[in-house]
Amino acid sequence: MTLRIRRTVVVAVAAVLATTGLSAVPAAADNRQQTPDVSSRHADHAFVVRDGTRLTLAGQPFRFAGPNMYWLGLDENVGGTDPTDPPAVGYPTYFRIRDGLTTARRMGATVVRAHTLGVSTGDPQSLEPALGEFNPEAFDRIDYAIAEARRQGLRLIVPLTDNWQYYHGGRYDFLRWLGLSTADDGALFYTDPAARAAFKQYVRTLLTHVNRYTGKAYTDDPTIMAWELGNELNGMTADWVDDLAGHVKTLAPRQLVAAGSQHGVDAAVLASPQVDISDSHYYPPTAAGIAADAAAATAAGKVYVAGEFGSGQATDELLDQVAANPDVSGALFWSLFGHHDHSGFVPHGDGFTVHYPGDTPAMRTAVAALTRFAGRMSGRPAPAVTGDRPLLTAIDADYGIHTVRWRGTAGAAGYLVQRRDPGGAWATVSGTRPLSADDAPWYDLTTPAGRVTYRVVAVDASGAAVAVSQPVGTDPTSDQTYDPLADWFVTAGHSDSLRRTPTADGVLVAPARGRPGELRYQPADLTAATITVTSAGRPQVVVEVSADGTTGWRAVRPRVDRIGHDRYAVSVTGLRKVDGIRVVWRRDARFAVTSVALSARSGSVTSTAPSAFRLTTPAPDATGVSRLAALDWSVAPGAAYYSLTVSEHVDLSAPLVAVSGLRTPGFTPTTAWPAGSTLHVRITATNGYGSTAATGSFTTRADLPGVVVDDFDTYPSDAELAAAYPRNSGGDPITATLAPAGEGSGHSMSLNWTPGASGYAGVIHNLPTPQDWRGTTGLRMWVEPGADGQQLTVQFVASGFYWEKTLTFAGTEARVVEVPFGDFAPPPWATPGPLDLGAVTQFSLYPGGTTGASSLRLDSLAAYAS
Repeated sequence: MTLRIRRTVVVAVAAVLATTGLSAVPAAADNRQQTPDVSSRHADHAFVVRDGTRLTLAGQPFRFAGPNMYWLGLDENVGGTDPTDPPAVGYPTYFRIRDGLTTARRMGATVVRAHTLGVSTGDPQSLEPALGEFNPEAFDRIDYAIAEARRQGLRLIVPLTDNWQYYHGGRYDFLRWLGLSTADDGALFYTDPAARAAFKQYVRTLLTHVNRYTGKAYTDDPTIMAWELGNELNGMTADWVDDLAGHVKTLAPRQLVAAGSQHGVDAAVLASPQVDISDSHYYPPTAAGIAADAAAATAAGKVYVAGEFGSGQATDELLDQVAANPDVSGALFWSLFGHHDHSGFVPHGDGFTVHYPGDTPAMRTAVAALTRFAGRMSGRPAPAVTGDRPLLTAIDADYGIHTVRWRGTAGAAGYLVQRRDPGGAWATVSGTRPLSADDAPWYDLTTPAGRVTYRVVAVDASGAAVAVSQPVGTDPTSDQTYDPLADWFVTAGHSDSLRRTPTADGVLVAPARGRPGELRYQPADLTAATITVTSAGRPQVVVEVSADGTTGWRAVRPRVDRIGHDRYAVSVTGLRKVDGIRVVWRRDARFAVTSVALSARSGSVTSTAPSAFRLTTPAPDATGVSRLAALDWSVAPGAAYYSLTVSEHVDLSAPLVAVSGLRTPGFTPTTAWPAGSTLHVRITATNGYGSTAATGSFTTRADLPGVVVDDFDTYPSDAELAAAYPRNSGGDPITATLAPAGEGSGHSMSLNWTPGASGYAGVIHNLPTPQDWRGTTGLRMWVEPGADGQQLTVQFVASGFYWEKTLTFAGTEARVVEVPFGDFAPPPWATPGPLDLGAVTQFSLYPGGTTGASSLRLDSLAAYAS
């Protein structure tokens, strides 16, 4: 069945290529392991079936585990590689979908729950941007994700709307479109006939769609195990559940219907004869809570699934109990993200993000427990699958030292950077310990003179190679950039006529037949470029260059070499004084571009050691410095990287910090500096020709007993503060900016928000390392309200359990507030648990109590001791 599914994707590619006058191009060699997740060929064709309170597949019991991957159809994390870039809503790339689903399989998943394969309303890029107006383009990534899940033997649970007003839309969209009130928690969504009819039309349009990659209507595809009426739908009425579940059953009689509300089990769901699966969510999960809900669901004759549980609490102790409970048919953690298109992983700041094999020791422990749990639920070990081979995306020459970036491989445990010097063999230069995907950019501190070649080797947990990148050559004065065209991040521009079509391990970019097009880049001081294309015959590719990248374009004659079946390398070399290059399609062009490689003169070239520089923050010999103070220093001209040592001793022995490879000036500690101590600092600027040092010292203030949470003095800019305190994306707009100090020196944080339809606004701060608040009495903070009657809900996560307290302020004068921990209680939506302050991982702030645009300042957040 795997081969048949792969063929449907190739057929879809062929159909698109036909519009450009090209024949179908055979898929490139696929290094991914194709072992299906389901043990029999018959099971690949079969629908998952409900048998009372249990599930079966091809006549065999079916229990499952896996991730939530809410972003598969429409993503809020689209943007650049810089984590401070503001996220944007857009379609995930084909690579990210493929990589994420392969990662899920590597963790033993057999089922994935994916909100945006079904929830897609109210945004210009969504499936239904406005009432009755459907966007065909939005179906493409949904189609591809379903086809890729099918190819990999995964089943899907697809919610149809959402209780919350997140970027992908939800039930409130239908009320606003129809001019209906959103009061009473949007109750009219369930009771108003027009709202019900509009939602039914949306459901019908989605379910009856025919997938362009598989040729199957969604309702005929066993890949979709269940349609979920919505995510965490609160307030469902019994007749609405019966009606909507019956509607789905009529459209998709061979697929299951799931439903559930935010907490526990829902009475209307348990009572409905049309619902197959009761879905419950847990933040944090407990074995007792899951067992109680599973017992209630199965007693009502339903299949029970834990549709979401927080990944931070994934331990063998918990998950062994869940797996041993036969009433639990499935459990899905929140939430999984894969590799970024250019380097590293896709960042996401909700505190539950999972990357494989794990960014931190705690995440690696959770990933291992989740993988073992999936094996216990399915009865099979996780398959040793890997995804696309690693891809070198950039090699920069920085004053004689090479900086290497690569795109990671799904399922790989680590990476080795290898270099081949002139006349030599391949040698690992990244050390004996494999690197993480997040170690990119990586600096080759032993860069030799002359031309060298790099490659990246993906390895498994034993250190054995599982995939190798294509080699890339460079020299100490050149920058290399490789664009796989998964997105438009590297390009300077493109015509709207260009379309991207997925292949087995990449994309084809071309305009529709008969339409012109162009693909444009603006590298400074370009010297050479290679454009890889597919064409049924020798391609007639027009390549033009420009001195400024925008005007004065002139054609250059490229060299065209055949490098495979219908594949050609189109190259230009020897360029001078060129800052722009573009590929042009005439109306009669018959080729597609698969990648672009650029070589440019580096702007970071020298032949001497770095110039002098100095420590700037804290000021030399400063006293009373914050224990969370960041260090900063002036730029050392000619530096490729910096090394930093901080110690309580003049000779820098027993260092508190010893790091190297810092790309830019600045260092923010992850733990507080010792109180009342004089700290000695040495910074060394290094390049390929030598090093230069700067030294200094400062004395920290003697704080009161307790734990400093944040005094906002460590953030050099608003962007850094906003990255540390991202907005809760489900709430109303809110921004965090630096403001003058409220207490002591440095800065305070100003929160600025506008109340809106969500009814709340807040920022979430994931602590860089867990803090131990044991031995403290409560939380202390300096606060300056912006209005009389303003409120602030203070929330933290301790040992996996949520606690919060809402404060109300009289007047607008600044004050110090102390809140004993005894005043905190679990939020009404969270699972209650013991107050264990030994591991505090998250701190969040939700201001409110006003009707218009508002602001509030905070400083000196700390857990205080009596």
